Amino acid sequence: MERKIVHVIGTGTIGEPLIGLLSDYRDQLGIDEVTFHKNSALRRDRSKVTDLLRRGARLSVDEGKEQEFRKLGIDPDLETEESIKRSTVVIDCTPKGVGHSNKVKYYEKFSDTVKGFLAQGSEDGFGKKYARGINDHALDSSDKFIQIVSCNTHNVSCVTNTLAVNADPDNLVEGKYVCIRRANDLSQTGSFIPAPQVGSHGDEKYGSHHAADAAGLFATMGMDLNLFSSAMKVNSQYMHVLWFTLKV
Repeated sequence: MERKIVHVIGTGTIGEPLIGLLSDYRDQLGIDEVTFHKNSALRRDRSKVTDLLRRGARLSVDEGKEQEFRKLGIDPDLETEESIKRSTVVIDCTPKGVGHSNKVKYYEKFSDTVKGFLAQGSEDGFGKKYARGINDHALDSSDKFIQIVSCNTHNVSCVTNTLAVNADPDNLVEGKYVCIRRANDLSQTGSFIPAPQVGSHGDEKYGSHHAADAAGLFATMGMDLNLFSSAMKVNSQYMHVLWFTLKV
């Protein structure tokens, strides 16, 4: 029987807790092994990495960097390409743009052996857009590359699906949204702002990327929705607030 191996790339705000959850609930999820990739051997990250190893995950590093990790008392088990090739699923949790470069450098090379590659909301164009409970039926076995849309896009899509289009895809006339976002995450020390900051409309049709991504998500189900969003950051680390108006 084929072993189910989940490989997570990145140990930041999304990657670290995900690796921990997958490791802690490995048996309940039917996962045989959890591996993860760490790019840099940083002393400040030593406790984080050793905790993940203690919870049962296995470490993968780039070829030639093994000694840097051993100097910190951390012994890598796997090399980057080896860990991707042997995986059942690869989840990319790296910063914006890195997922795309990893796709070109590694993922396309091993798309015949790995069942699927998942990237986060910042990686527009990585693959088919997906939000749990919204377009599950739009996925099929031929979808090798999946982009998990952002948290705010999940919010926009969930509200729109539940209140406007779930029963009748032609029910929605227009949807308008304002995503009020935190400045940074609890685990982050940078990017904080002293006062609310209004975002620009980068897309003439959709406004901010949230409506554009939500429209792309619904397009996987054959819908062409009229959506427009704006975004602003506030000087807080609490979770987001969504204002919306739906015309049906």
